[in-house]
Amino acid sequence: MAAVTIRKVRKVFGKVEVIHGVDLAFGDGEFVVLVGPSGCGKSTLLRMIAGLESVTGGEIDIGGKVINDLAPRDRDIAMVFQDYALYPHKSVYDNMGFGLKMRGASPDEIAERVKEASEVLQIGHLLDRRPGQLSGGQRQRVAMGRAIVRRPKVFLFDEPLSNLDAQLRAEVRIEIKKLHQRFGTTIVYVTHDQVEAMTLADRIAVLKGGHLEQFATPDEIYNKPASKFVAGFMGSPPMSFARVTASADGRMLAMPDGTALPAPAALKGGGAYDAGFRPEHVKLGADQVPRGANAKARVEILEPLGAETLALLSIGGASLTGRFPPQAGVRPGEEVTVSLGAGDMHLFDTETGKALAA
Repeated sequence: MAAVTIRKVRKVFGKVEVIHGVDLAFGDGEFVVLVGPSGCGKSTLLRMIAGLESVTGGEIDIGGKVINDLAPRDRDIAMVFQDYALYPHKSVYDNMGFGLKMRGASPDEIAERVKEASEVLQIGHLLDRRPGQLSGGQRQRVAMGRAIVRRPKVFLFDEPLSNLDAQLRAEVRIEIKKLHQRFGTTIVYVTHDQVEAMTLADRIAVLKGGHLEQFATPDEIYNKPASKFVAGFMGSPPMSFARVTASADGRMLAMPDGTALPAPAALKGGGAYDAGFRPEHVKLGADQVPRGANAKARVEILEPLGAETLALLSIGGASLTGRFPPQAGVRPGEEVTVSLGAGDMHLFDTETGKALAA
């Protein structure tokens, strides 16, 4: 196991800079997820840690040693790819043990480590099969097993679940969590799926356009987003927004339809802000929250999910998502009253997108 430190790392392809001086530090045994939309630089950053991409500027340190110029095989890392990268002509056993064999491990050591990894991943009955005889979920477990037997300092995962269906994604996600709990190895995991990020990570690094937007625990990311981008990207469904105008004394905020809300914190005075609300904070009915206000809303779309119903609401030109109980009985086209609370509101600067300190 080892800590990973990334110091002012940059990556330039030709004349295009795709990673802009990122600073990150992962603790020994920590599970860190790099998340963001396509093209944000998360996979490039992972590949630089792995040694599959060169570093244009800055340093990457694993276990107290700068590894910028080390070959991938000398970094003591193991990587699990999106496309499994298994040898089709080799058995599961040989796929899992191949790396150890190339490093000169004895047959007994290979057998012991493959047995341990196959038991952890529940694939012991598949060791004689070839990859073409396996399902997608089984192949991904084999790829993970190949990484486990190496017993590296750091595991790197590059969107390992993106080729699996929804049920398999959930199953393998649990296996990855168990893997971390059992071995305690440092994990750096890349995904564009914020549900994976929230459920797996000790800490999440949210990237946008090669810049680090926020690096914090899932709870902090969800409840104290550093920017409007983070608030709108993380969460299922994400936070929704309305442009509000502050009164001259900065104590009240006006929604687009004129609904007045107490400001969550003292503001400097008049001006426009972006107010954000999580779906669970848009309450159906009047007077449901302290320090709140009631607003008339038109139900545009309903998404029944069994245990809950998501409702897209139009409030004076703004669109907010509400999370309602299934028995609420609301219908598309209906006008309802919702409660919005100052204590649940997030405010963001309209120019920079940065969150206003509470």
